[in-house]
Amino acid sequence: VMKSYWLSGFTNAQGFLTGMRQEVTRQHKKDQWALDDVISHTEVLAHDMERIRDVPEEGQNIHGLFIEGGRWNRQEAKLDESEPKKLFMAMPAIFVTATTARDMKAMGLNYGPFGPYNSAVYKYPKRNDRYLIFRLLLKTELHPFHWKLRGVCLIAQTE
Repeated sequence: VMKSYWLSGFTNAQGFLTGMRQEVTRQHKKDQWALDDVISHTEVLAHDMERIRDVPEEGQNIHGLFIEGGRWNRQEAKLDESEPKKLFMAMPAIFVTATTARDMKAMGLNYGPFGPYNSAVYKYPKRNDRYLIFRLLLKTELHPFHWKLRGVCLIAQTE
């Protein structure tokens, strides 16, 4: 078990994430979680993978993703406008785990006044459903449509 996994290095990143969801579901057997009811939950960490100290109790840390069309503001932990002439910005490490929709509501997460931006994570810059790995929610102070119009997404490889 590693502190963080380089998502771009997997041939089948979806398989890795599915396996992680299955493992978390097994850990919650006493809560009677069913794999069909489990959804992914992500948290963008405040630092890069080099500063991760411990292996998470459940779920996994991933790294090596880039954001296109915007940037991640590490100080305020939210989506921000991209810097001029910078197509891709490296993302900090991201904690990925599984939870149920009911538990997710109970967490009372604050994604900003208009709700989260539901960002796609692609294996390559060419965006299509064949290269879609998964989706994650990002905190934003602006309306999610603002980022959708800018085509913001995360990618595992920049070329």
